Amino acid sequence: MITKTIFKPFEPQFNTIRRFLPAIAFFLGFTWDSFNMGRHVSFFSLLVLTSYYFGASIILIILVREVKPRWKTWLDFLVRFFFGGLFSALVVFYFKSSGSLYTFLVVVGLAVLLVANEFLAKKYGNRALDWALFAICGTMYLNFLIPHIAHSIEAIWFYLSCVVSLVLVFVIHHIATMRQRGDMPLSGIYIYYIKELRMFAPTFGVIFLLVVLYWFQLIPPVPLVLKESYICKDFSSENDIYRCRIEKQDFWQTVGITQEVIHFKEGQKIYNLSAIFAPTRIAVNLEQRWWFWDEGKRLWLSRGVINLPMVGGRKQGWRTFSYIQTAVRKGRWKVETALQNGAILADYYFTAEEQLDPELPTQIVTIN
Repeated sequence: MITKTIFKPFEPQFNTIRRFLPAIAFFLGFTWDSFNMGRHVSFFSLLVLTSYYFGASIILIILVREVKPRWKTWLDFLVRFFFGGLFSALVVFYFKSSGSLYTFLVVVGLAVLLVANEFLAKKYGNRALDWALFAICGTMYLNFLIPHIAHSIEAIWFYLSCVVSLVLVFVIHHIATMRQRGDMPLSGIYIYYIKELRMFAPTFGVIFLLVVLYWFQLIPPVPLVLKESYICKDFSSENDIYRCRIEKQDFWQTVGITQEVIHFKEGQKIYNLSAIFAPTRIAVNLEQRWWFWDEGKRLWLSRGVINLPMVGGRKQGWRTFSYIQTAVRKGRWKVETALQNGAILADYYFTAEEQLDPELPTQIVTIN
């Protein structure tokens, strides 16, 4: 009784914190896996993601059924932790590998969706957006798992992951609500399913959005992972070690505030040296697209496309390179590493300038 009296003035603050516990749990799971997962898709990574996915499904089944209020808060916290762990795969395997701004905006959108669940619950029902988040988790999880099993990253596997994820959502929800349906008459079951379809509107919406993003090549071609990438000169290969010379950049260029600058002499080659991870036995046809920014026309002009076939399985990544020589000119450049005629894995922007100083500060980088 005395304890309740002491903490009563702080009750509004506790209620506010309790309301945002699910969001806090999401970011805890998100942060935990971002630090603990590597930059390639290993068997252990898939095992962890599998445990998160099935853990979230079990907690959702329990939450749909009647649970005591004191357990509900902690179960909400736990399911959001699983969601956070699963979404960390988006950062580690989608976003860190692609290096594109739009992918980080997708993460922000997903986080907003999670927080919105707390405010839109009255409109859609307590679990409507939970199931939508679960569908996103399932699609991204299967988009890693299926290519490992099929040894392929064809588009059909992404669409299959969307369908399977959607089916699993309905199957798990059906299992969770069996007790509620009980001996309900046919007319009641019909009304019940109509209500359920309305509740699943956000789930259909997010799956449709993922399909659209993939169709317009806005989702990176997972499970490929860009491990290293350099714009450099003086490339050489010796004793199975690739090396080249990069120019030292100032602080703002290093952190990405301003574009990297590389200097060239007449007839000198500028290389893009990369290491890309792919699962074992996956054969992929990549290409590197070189572009030059035309200030007069205000658009990017193609300056060459180099085909780069690769085979997955090497832990350090498949090493590949391309270069420009006679087409090099002063100005802004970018090089895209992508599937042939497909989605971009990563892009690299830099500025090329004529070398006037004979002694530029440089360093040697190697890829084993």
